[in-house]
Amino acid sequence: MANVLASQSSPYLRQHADNPVHWVPWSEAAFAEARRRGVPVLVSIGYSTCHWCHVMAHESFEHDATAAVMNELYVCIKVDREEHPEVDEIYMDAVQALTGHGGWPLNAFVDHQGRPFYAATYVQRAQWVKLLRELARIWRDEPERIAGIAEQITGHLVQAGAAAGALDERVWTTLGRQLENSFDSEHPGFAFNQQRAPKFPASQLIPLLFASGRPEWMEMAEDSLQSMQDAGIHDRVGGGFHRYSVDRAWRLPHFEKMLYDNAQLIGCYARAGVLLGRADFARTAVNAGDYLLRDLRLETAGAFAGYASAEDADDPAGEGGFYAWSPAQLAEALGADAGAALAREWNVTPGVPEAGPHGHVDPVLSHIPHPRGARLPAERAVAIARRASWEPLLPRLRAARDARARPGRDDKVVTDLNALALEAFAALGRFADEADRPRFTAAARELATLLLTRQGPSGLLRLAHRPAYITDYGHLVSGLTAAFDLLGDPTLIDAAASVADEAITRLRADDGGFYTTPAGRADLVRRSREATDNAYPAGQNALAVGLVRLWNVTGQDRWRDVAEGIVASAAGTAREAPSAVPTLLAAWLARQRGQLSAVVAGAHDEPRTLALLAACRASPVPGLGIVPLATCRERDWACLEGRRDLTEPQVLVCTGTSCLAPARTPAEVALRLSGVVRPL
Repeated sequence: MANVLASQSSPYLRQHADNPVHWVPWSEAAFAEARRRGVPVLVSIGYSTCHWCHVMAHESFEHDATAAVMNELYVCIKVDREEHPEVDEIYMDAVQALTGHGGWPLNAFVDHQGRPFYAATYVQRAQWVKLLRELARIWRDEPERIAGIAEQITGHLVQAGAAAGALDERVWTTLGRQLENSFDSEHPGFAFNQQRAPKFPASQLIPLLFASGRPEWMEMAEDSLQSMQDAGIHDRVGGGFHRYSVDRAWRLPHFEKMLYDNAQLIGCYARAGVLLGRADFARTAVNAGDYLLRDLRLETAGAFAGYASAEDADDPAGEGGFYAWSPAQLAEALGADAGAALAREWNVTPGVPEAGPHGHVDPVLSHIPHPRGARLPAERAVAIARRASWEPLLPRLRAARDARARPGRDDKVVTDLNALALEAFAALGRFADEADRPRFTAAARELATLLLTRQGPSGLLRLAHRPAYITDYGHLVSGLTAAFDLLGDPTLIDAAASVADEAITRLRADDGGFYTTPAGRADLVRRSREATDNAYPAGQNALAVGLVRLWNVTGQDRWRDVAEGIVASAAGTAREAPSAVPTLLAAWLARQRGQLSAVVAGAHDEPRTLALLAACRASPVPGLGIVPLATCRERDWACLEGRRDLTEPQVLVCTGTSCLAPARTPAEVALRLSGVVRPL
């Protein structure tokens, strides 16, 4: 079987089209060929912007002698984890069970039924060849051993998860203990190992901490955002954030830039900017939003096509070379004096590239801008002013950087990732400064329109050629409901309801939780469930958030009931490890607090109505549904009962069926909203 990846739609698979390995895509035909030859199957999983995937490809998959061993002893399947998340999650669970850690490239050795008997991530070439030969020997000489291991691992994969049940207020006590144990006060952020590294943005946890209203938790969230903002993980020049920090101090990033990371962090910074009065946070959110618009926005034949999923960690100058700035480069771009001043403020010092232990050129640590290392002024207002002083320099630095060879980009337009981007643009359209809101509002409207085309007669699609998974359903419902609060278009609520209904029909389990895929997949060793958040929220957790929003706006109890079923199905996990399910807890908290809406009366083009709408949308109050009467009057939503005939511009802030006195000015809107949500 020759390498047939050149014709595949996945950029990751096409990257391997010229390998001497006889790669084939995931298919029943591949397993049939393995049965015909009597050899095991190697399932190698990654994605196009994965640094260690590239390293292993260069070392092993592009090496003729190594490829010859793989071709002789195995049928070799290459999988893009973003095209096939349902395959990835099964074998990721296997490698974590076997080794205690996960990651990509993920290499699973499986039998003809797809059952794994061994799995590993990156393996250096000499060890890889030894592993290939030894596993093939055991397959040939000890088939009963292979069968026993495969049965044992598969039994672990299909075992029941944590018990279902009900949550109560004790979950917040447990969460508080976990926050205390995981928070790094010296280099603010959350890390769940003794070394406090690598360190990932707590993109789902931070919104929950702000929504809690607890001052000590909000302080942790603010300190984390500030720490990341002033560190190497933040691409201040181009906007946005890298995947994670290799070290504890956020200095050395893993240089991938993912749509999902940036979309989530945009929402964190945008809302925190308003909630805390932090102009620097607001600017960080806007710059990240502009990064999406400028560098990830895609067009096909001149028409908007969505947003790319990621940019690569590697570039022609070596890992991180595109993002690095030597003192000389800063001086060349800005002039000697301005360049030297910025080098001091960004902690940029001389250094030279060196090859790391795996042979590739490592980034020059001292060339990664890291204002934290330069010790910004302790006084907050002075530090915020210092950060603002850099803003006029960024376009000049971007222009200089644009002359460099860019990292590669994965141009897949994935539904769940674009739904996250929709939620980010909705946040910017609400919380950015007045001058910035229009372009993000337009971006939200454009992206919502595109995503609505993903649901067709045969159901929701993940990609043009792939059916949707639970993450696509969950994030689309959440994104559409968030976009409604900005745009006031009731068809977005209609569409969210339609997507939710489809998810319930196709994916809901008997216990109220959700499967990742529909029933009937004979090529999978299990029908998976995902309860915990990861790089972005678990699909059913995001769905719970969207369902609570649907209930909040429409008043239809069926949405609340389905959300409660999701919470109940994952209650065991939430009780034991609440920090692993912050999105689920956010949905539960919103449900516990009850319905909260702001119904805005008045003609849609009346200046006073527009001012009242803007005041509602600029409010960071969690869980607030914003319903313009002018566009939604014909809907049979409970929040509109008895209010459809109102014509005078005013805002009715209602908690359940109880409403406060009408607010007729933006100041009165702020006053009405100031005390409607109590802290935990």
